[in-house]
Amino acid sequence: MSPKVPVRIIYNCKCYLVVNKPIGVFSQMPDLAKWASNNDGNPPPVLLDLVRTEANNKGQSAEEWRTVHRLDTNVTGGVLIAKTKSAAASFSKNLRKGGNAGNKLIRKYIALVDGETNHIPDQGHLEYDGMKSWFRKIDSGALALQLCTGRKHQIRLQLSKIGIPIKNDLKYGGAPINGAGRQIGLHSAMIHTQVGLQRRKHLIAINSGQESLWSEYIDDCGNFKPAVERILLEDWVFD
Repeated sequence: MSPKVPVRIIYNCKCYLVVNKPIGVFSQMPDLAKWASNNDGNPPPVLLDLVRTEANNKGQSAEEWRTVHRLDTNVTGGVLIAKTKSAAASFSKNLRKGGNAGNKLIRKYIALVDGETNHIPDQGHLEYDGMKSWFRKIDSGALALQLCTGRKHQIRLQLSKIGIPIKNDLKYGGAPINGAGRQIGLHSAMIHTQVGLQRRKHLIAINSGQESLWSEYIDDCGNFKPAVERILLEDWVFD
């Protein structure tokens, strides 16, 4: 069983829930031998296990619950968890095929970047090795990005390739930030769903304890400032 780590539930309905994943929590089980050798044999904090345990403690059955997509361990923010196998399959179908296939799922991120952004337009798309993301520039230090594909480390790799790696992302060339620990400047900030005719947009605030890295873009409660929220909530249409 994963150790108890607080995971905030942003939204909960009969089909799915949206949770705010903290730093250091795994989206899937890591290599247990490697983990145990560095953590005195303590079990790793796995997101689905944490959420299921909390649900079971409240008398809810959560055995069918499934994470539909993943975030890297040092990336924070919104993750959608389907409550039934059919809902999980329908969301996953949309992630694979896009368009109107399955239950629609759109994911937008905020990335804090190192380097000069004058060489990129205010909006456009990034493509590399079959990976594609749309982006909109927030200011010279931050971008909002929407995934078109969903490859491992996609945004981190794409931004590194154009010379503006994510802050504190040492793996892909970001400059270290004192006091940030392993947290990198990438946050899953908005999840847009459509189940049948019901469309919902879920904004995901910055978790407590991360304010120093995100202070220019959030208020005292960790919510993104209005100019950033507006970009996240708009429906992006690019040529």
